[in-house]
Amino acid sequence: MNLTGEMQQQATTPATDRGPMAWHAIAIIAAAAFAVEMAVSARYGYVRDELYFLSAGHHLAFGYVDQPPLTPLLARAAEILGGNTLVALRVVPALGLAALVVLTAVMSRMLGAGRTGQLLAALAAATCGEYLGSMHELTTTTPDFVCWAVVLLLVMKLLDSRDPRWWLAIGAGVGVASEAKWNIAFLVAALGAGFLATGARGLLRSKYLLVGCVVAAALAAPDLIWQAAHGWPSIDVFRALQGDAGHNRIVYWPGQVLYTGPVLVPLWVTGAIWSVRSAAARPFRAVGIACVIVIVVQFVLGGKAYYSGAAYTFLLAAGCVPAERWLAARRPLAGRIPAAAVLAAAMLAGAVIAAPVTLPVLPARTLHFVPVQKINYDLGEEIAWPRLVALVSHEYHALPAAQRQHTTILTGNYGESGAIDRYGPGFGLPQAYSGANNFWLWGPPPAADTSAVAVNLDPAFLHREFRHVRQVATFWNGLGVSDDEQGAGVYVATGLRSTWAQAWPAFRNYG
Repeated sequence: MNLTGEMQQQATTPATDRGPMAWHAIAIIAAAAFAVEMAVSARYGYVRDELYFLSAGHHLAFGYVDQPPLTPLLARAAEILGGNTLVALRVVPALGLAALVVLTAVMSRMLGAGRTGQLLAALAAATCGEYLGSMHELTTTTPDFVCWAVVLLLVMKLLDSRDPRWWLAIGAGVGVASEAKWNIAFLVAALGAGFLATGARGLLRSKYLLVGCVVAAALAAPDLIWQAAHGWPSIDVFRALQGDAGHNRIVYWPGQVLYTGPVLVPLWVTGAIWSVRSAAARPFRAVGIACVIVIVVQFVLGGKAYYSGAAYTFLLAAGCVPAERWLAARRPLAGRIPAAAVLAAAMLAGAVIAAPVTLPVLPARTLHFVPVQKINYDLGEEIAWPRLVALVSHEYHALPAAQRQHTTILTGNYGESGAIDRYGPGFGLPQAYSGANNFWLWGPPPAADTSAVAVNLDPAFLHREFRHVRQVATFWNGLGVSDDEQGAGVYVATGLRSTWAQAWPAFRNYG
């Protein structure tokens, strides 16, 4: 019998026969995970999306072109409370990782795990490469993963108690999640399929479910109203993202192994099988089915490998139940080291080995020689933003004073505009404008500006909009690191051919 089969056979204790929560040890693991994230929080710099969300936080709204409003709101709050520092911004995702650790452990206890299983579940979440990497930065993934885990736990509470009043809390959780990322819709649909496929379908016949749906809809409504009022720009963003669907499918399953980590793969695979097939897990089978469905659906749709990442909180928790029993039946290593301790050590070792890919632990310069950003793209996008802004400032201030008064700053992507918004005031730069996503809605530049310092825009496009275009500089990050800004051209464009009101539609770039 293989390892997974043996682990499943060991788990015969009913899920309702539970011991106490190992709160103190779980809290230590959660605190350690938080501390690791904070220790490297300012090692490189802001990632592109964080700079965008900081700018969006200065334009608070009920919705945005490419995401709901929760993440920009969190970025704005962190900026106000933390004095506009990178470390303060990174507190939010670090707390998110601590929350995932606790939520995974609580799920494992509900599924029947004892103290050892709970600690293994907490440690699995704390050492999961996907969680370490995604909770290093404040992006939409941060609240999305936490909200998914909360919703999964609330659904487990409903299934465990059979008390339909839990639908109210579930509705609230889904509603908040919908203001973080639209991705929650896939989990809701998968949970619906899980309920219909099991005996839990009876819980769907409840007035509290209807009320919960109303609560969720009320919380989601502001963003939906904003989208409708602006012509559903999110659809254009989805179309652009679908251009990567083929590539996403190719890397999807290898990504599930690399992102969670090879040490954890047997654990979550066991959790998936055990939660769907074991009699001990029958009360929560609907959740196991939903997690499997949502992972498969993202593959079919060509979603990015991390979109369904929060489902692994439940699968890891489930895997720790049979694992605990299987490990308890093993002989101690060298006669004194428990088998569970060996697995825990393997988890920690896996996290350490993966650390150069998941976290900015290497000196930034080494990314030129060890291109880990080929796996974790964001690592390369955390460097040299102040250097880019300094270059733009040099070219802007090199212009004659009379010309500067009528010169705007244009950028090719929202990271560049966000960087100028963040660092530009210190260099004496005006506001930046871009056609990228929500920056397009915040434009166009002032009508009196007929010239531009343009960063990373196609010169052929600039020639169509301006009479004279000349390249004045090329940006190099000084580290030889390959990223989206390395080698970007800086141009001075003069003689706007029309008014900004007429030209601005051509700058729009949703994606």
